[in-house]
Amino acid sequence: MNLIFRINVILYLIVGAIPNLEAIDKVSTQWLYLNVLNTISLLFYLYKDYPLKDVLKNRGTILFFSFFLWSLISLFFAINRIESIVVLSQILAIVIAFFVLMICIREIERPFKFISNVISIFLILELTKIYFPFSEFEIVKSKIFSRSGIFLGFAANVNITAFSIIYKIPFFIYSILQLNKFKFLTTIISFIVFFLIAFAAGTLNSTRGAILTYSSLVPVLITIGIVTYFKSKKYRLFTITIMYSIAVLFSFSFNKYLSNSIGTSDRSITNRISSLNALLDDDKNVDESINQRQNFYSQAFNTIIKNPIFGVGIGNWKIKSVDTNKENIIGYIVPYHVHNDYLEIGTEIGLVGLAIYLAILFFAFKETILNFLKMIFTKAKLEENYFEYISIALFFYIYIIDSNLNFPFHRPIVLINLVVLISYLNRVKIEYPNGK
Repeated sequence: MNLIFRINVILYLIVGAIPNLEAIDKVSTQWLYLNVLNTISLLFYLYKDYPLKDVLKNRGTILFFSFFLWSLISLFFAINRIESIVVLSQILAIVIAFFVLMICIREIERPFKFISNVISIFLILELTKIYFPFSEFEIVKSKIFSRSGIFLGFAANVNITAFSIIYKIPFFIYSILQLNKFKFLTTIISFIVFFLIAFAAGTLNSTRGAILTYSSLVPVLITIGIVTYFKSKKYRLFTITIMYSIAVLFSFSFNKYLSNSIGTSDRSITNRISSLNALLDDDKNVDESINQRQNFYSQAFNTIIKNPIFGVGIGNWKIKSVDTNKENIIGYIVPYHVHNDYLEIGTEIGLVGLAIYLAILFFAFKETILNFLKMIFTKAKLEENYFEYISIALFFYIYIIDSNLNFPFHRPIVLINLVVLISYLNRVKIEYPNGK
């Protein structure tokens, strides 16, 4: 039975690899896959008469179902109720996936190590697919700086691809640190993987949010590495930190070298970041995508002010935004998402729904984040599972950045990592009520 639980978790974690089956948007088949997997899994555990009482009474389960119910209520205030039903089916898929994953993860021995290993293996497969076109370098070299679709890997667009592999960095670090033997070859492998992640996200997909995210991890990891080294006198994490930092710096240098060699210096990482400097300096020459996001944020905020309780209806921002952004719409380009999950949830199901979603995140991550901060900023000794605290804190850091710049809530390939992790954290609270 333990093998079945493990296979079940794996089947959820590989949702991003599901082919699009000729669908216009790849996420359609991913949501379909999740719904089918949920149905089969639930029927199986009901048939096996698995004890569900503790799982149903869990705070995380109650919050997830509350989020779904409040989204359901917003249906009555929606502009387009059919679109609301579509998105409601996706939210229900998330809720049931959380419920099933809670069942599975509770029964797996050393679940965080298992989850990290599966995600790390998937990361290697994802990077392999991203870099596979380089088997014909002469054909693809002209596309290196063009944000080409040939480097998408399993995802549907460059932003999702970039963050999908960045999300897996904390799990990969944990898996490396858990190896029984930590040798020179291990550090070389970790360096190669880190470089491939940075180069894919920063150059092949050239995503500014991703560049800022994996770059900002450098000082964060260095700080963590130094603190843990002096507290534990163990060098593993500090070594991995150095490998990561060198890999990121090398990816920048390699980016500059390639851009000059190919004659595309105007598309280098430096130029991509310069537009953000213009934003900080209040320069009016900010590129169009940043101007668009500023407009989306202000329009979403104003919509929340006007509809603070029930919002405009779940899934209806894409319809409401046509009206709020009508002065800026060019051709058929309309604001499909706010590019900020919290603002989008607030516009669609109001402040109550947003509060429930924030409560899901708060109660899931609160204890781990507090333990992490205590470990780094106080003289407290390191606990036995401090690698786990670090990995979860790093994931949460990445998620906060992504969810404020993009829309991971609507992308199963990245959202499933969050759902699995929240399931694991709630599982810990059930099995270890004292947090030990």
